Amino acid sequence: VRNMLETIGTQRLDEQQAAKIDVASGSIYVFTPTGDLRELRMGATILDFAFEIHTDVGCKCIGGKINGKIFPIRHVLSNGDQVEILTAKNQRPHSDWLNVVVTSKARNRIARSLREEKFKEAEVGKDILYRKFKNWKIDLNDRELIKILKYFNFKKPVDLYYHIATEKIDVQEIKLLFKTSDELEEKLD
Repeated sequence: VRNMLETIGTQRLDEQQAAKIDVASGSIYVFTPTGDLRELRMGATILDFAFEIHTDVGCKCIGGKINGKIFPIRHVLSNGDQVEILTAKNQRPHSDWLNVVVTSKARNRIARSLREEKFKEAEVGKDILYRKFKNWKIDLNDRELIKILKYFNFKKPVDLYYHIATEKIDVQEIKLLFKTSDELEEKLD
């Protein structure tokens, strides 16, 4: 009888503790498919949960299964949900994901991934620009680079290189910039 009373008392205590985990705490608790419990901020989305699991999982997230039903990455999680993340090899973070997430962990990892992607693209753009200048037999030094940056209103060369790689700036336009400035200098002499 004593054992039963102690067990019942413990069960009531557990029920009381579970009742305290509510909206007032500002947190929600969700489960992984293996049953692991994860604590997230209230309003967290599937994407927040994916980045809570691992950065690579978050970066490749395309949606999730919540209690067996498929939902998009923007879906807000509820207390007690069992969440399985769906991924794709070709998926990459997008800048609009920053508006989807509420946790700082996810926001920081998305921003870092976007910066890394921008620097990779910038390296390609830099190679393109320097190859073209070599073909045109124009020496691209710091003075000319500053001239190009000012013309396009960029503060950093990385931004210029990125726009060249993503074809938002045509390299022929840069060549025309040098051709017109050379003609202007000839007229002034």
